[in-house]
Amino acid sequence: MTIIPDYSISTPENVDLHLELAGLGNRIVACLIDTALTYTAVVILALPGLLYPKIVEGLGATYSDNRLLIDTLIIALYVLGAFLIVFGYFIFFEMIWQGQTPGKKIIGIRVVDTLGQPVSISSIWIRNLLRPIDEGVFLMGLLVMFLDKNERRIGDFAANTIVIRERLSEKAIDVLTLGPAQNLDEIDAGRVSLPEYEILSEFLKRRKRMSGPHRVEAAKRLAGHFASTLQVPEGEFDPEPFLEKIFLAYRARAEGAFEVS
Repeated sequence: MTIIPDYSISTPENVDLHLELAGLGNRIVACLIDTALTYTAVVILALPGLLYPKIVEGLGATYSDNRLLIDTLIIALYVLGAFLIVFGYFIFFEMIWQGQTPGKKIIGIRVVDTLGQPVSISSIWIRNLLRPIDEGVFLMGLLVMFLDKNERRIGDFAANTIVIRERLSEKAIDVLTLGPAQNLDEIDAGRVSLPEYEILSEFLKRRKRMSGPHRVEAAKRLAGHFASTLQVPEGEFDPEPFLEKIFLAYRARAEGAFEVS
């Protein structure tokens, strides 16, 4: 039986929310994919160097008179480009893909903060600036991940982040049947954590398969929890339309707010 690593968050309302940690194997495979892509890009960057002899041959006397300067400039540009690819790859993709790189997206894992919220830009920079220590000093990060129950590397400790596995429901949002997206600005979606959102999306996905009384009771309990979180009086809404509105407001915020979080 496979034991799935779990990360638990307790809300102020004493509701335990659970995230599935990515797992060492998934993180290693994702890292290998990303590393292969970065070094492929570095090799492609070097390909113009094959034309370098023909270029300098065309320069003639100009190259002969300034050989040291031109050679130094070409080497410096290549080193700078390679540096930006290797160090900027993870930062760039985790910023624009909300905590994912191509490798993480393929494997289905994502970086979030320890409260389950979208990872901030500052955390992305911190965890990736420490990547050389994690990967280069006797694979220190891998050792730390083995020892930590939440499988964090040094960069995760410094940035206060974890890496989780995306749930299937996140990849199948289009199967949800929802009402129109109206007055979403009335919902302060920033108060809703990622695990709370995942529980909400699971309910909205599965509710049609629930028995009538079970569906009503589950909707009332969830709506009561979110009403407390969002400080909305419980008597002012119908549970399921209220939950749909929260879901849509969170999605709308996520599409535009990750870049400035």
